[in-house]
Amino acid sequence: MEHTSKDLRVRRTLKAIRSAFYELVLTKKYSEISITELTERAEINRKTFYLHYSSLEDLVKEVEEEIVNDILNDVRMSAEQMDVAGCVGKFYHYLDECDEVQQKLLCDAHYYFFYEDVTDAILKSSAFSSFFKMTKHPDIVRSYSICITFIYRNWLKNGRPIPLDELIEYASIIISTGYRGIIEREG
Repeated sequence: MEHTSKDLRVRRTLKAIRSAFYELVLTKKYSEISITELTERAEINRKTFYLHYSSLEDLVKEVEEEIVNDILNDVRMSAEQMDVAGCVGKFYHYLDECDEVQQKLLCDAHYYFFYEDVTDAILKSSAFSSFFKMTKHPDIVRSYSICITFIYRNWLKNGRPIPLDELIEYASIIISTGYRGIIEREG
């Protein structure tokens, strides 16, 4: 649901909902977040929430769409040029520089569904279509591409044992070598 109202009260309400959601994301698993707790934290009533969102999932979808757009803005040119290293580097820098809430939504195991939805939307975007058009089994290659985030998440979980640029280099080699092998096999 896109919210573009110029009404100050509406903007304040939407900001309060979003802030309350972000606070809850930082302290709870998604399965523990309720509309009641969200509305209490936002200091609004449930009816007000439902004027703007049909469900908590509706709010989550809105956040997912914003993150997808942000990431695609960063990686689109590299993707369209089929520059794997550029895609990996821009994506890792995005993950490394995004705020705490975005990082938790994209990297925390309790929000895995969020990461899957965002990744799926990015990889199915027109910017990435050329990567997958070249293969006989695009869904398999798309699934393989998801490894990019697993590599980053593992690096983060292990306390960032190597510099980010070195991680980008290794991940780019792993992803592009595997991808190149598929293209060569099918070519």
